Amino acid sequence: MDSITQATLGAAVGEAFLGKKVGYRAAAWGVLLGTLPDLDIIINPFVDNVIELRTHRGFTHSFLFCFLAAPIFGWIIDNVHKSLEVGWVRWSIMSFFIFLTHIFIDLPTTYGTQILRPFSDTPHTLDSIFIIDPLYTVPLFLGLIIALTLKRSSRARMFANRSGLFISTLYLILGFGIKSHVHSVFAESFQNQYGMYEQIKTTPNGPSIFLWTGYVEKNDTIYNSVYSVFDEEKLLEFTAIPKNSHLIEPYLNDRAIETLLWFSRGYYRAEMEGDQLVFYDLRFGRGDFWLTDDAAYVWKNYVRFDENEYAYTFEQAIPNFSTRTSNLSRYWNRLWGGPH
Repeated sequence: MDSITQATLGAAVGEAFLGKKVGYRAAAWGVLLGTLPDLDIIINPFVDNVIELRTHRGFTHSFLFCFLAAPIFGWIIDNVHKSLEVGWVRWSIMSFFIFLTHIFIDLPTTYGTQILRPFSDTPHTLDSIFIIDPLYTVPLFLGLIIALTLKRSSRARMFANRSGLFISTLYLILGFGIKSHVHSVFAESFQNQYGMYEQIKTTPNGPSIFLWTGYVEKNDTIYNSVYSVFDEEKLLEFTAIPKNSHLIEPYLNDRAIETLLWFSRGYYRAEMEGDQLVFYDLRFGRGDFWLTDDAAYVWKNYVRFDENEYAYTFEQAIPNFSTRTSNLSRYWNRLWGGPH
């Protein structure tokens, strides 16, 4: 999730565990610990894009990191606040759950989280919430802010913070339920029209859990469609997107292509721009939310070759979100079951 959400969640968890005992300090440490796992990006200026992509949401987002880092930070915080007499064990428990909830809120997004590092580098994802979702963040934020304005001993303080956590968690659970329904709609509609498929992925299309995009792979083609939970029609119209895997076939063992395939999980499109090989990760959509006939893909990579035609790295093009701004009214209409 976005940094604001992670900081808010960390603060709310810290408040829930030790707010009554130490006041605002628990929330303050929660902000720090809640954003700490994402500081894996500090190595980015010193590495190329291959290593950057491989390491982000890597070890600092693993279960092992939670167990190893929690007692270290518990000891550090206890020494900073020795006079509070909380003890390193309670600080460690708070730290553990802040790290753990950071992982659990990243896991439902599409990017991929390597929760089993260093034993496995598979990026796990549940694809049930967009990376930015105000309907998750706002209740959490309001509950926390209200809590921090009240006295430590106040029951209303605990109630406000826990209410924010409860509502946000309920929204996550709702997302899982909606995804189950949406996934079955995409699978059934595709099979009725095209038969069996190789793999299928459904992801929220923009900052809500009510409009979804589906990607279905069959015979070197990705079939894409958009579905709103408010749609009356369950027979979806799919657009065929050729993967053009023959363009990357000569470079399958090269580190750049190997990494892009690992990350995209097969949902990609390759193209030639003049003499430049381009690799798109389709999971992150297009600037038009897939709601027009054509638009630029959000996740675009230029593959770089050395003098021996070895694909050694790639450069990600900066996403252009201006088209998304111009399509907000179209998105809003489609969200409620309207036509494209």
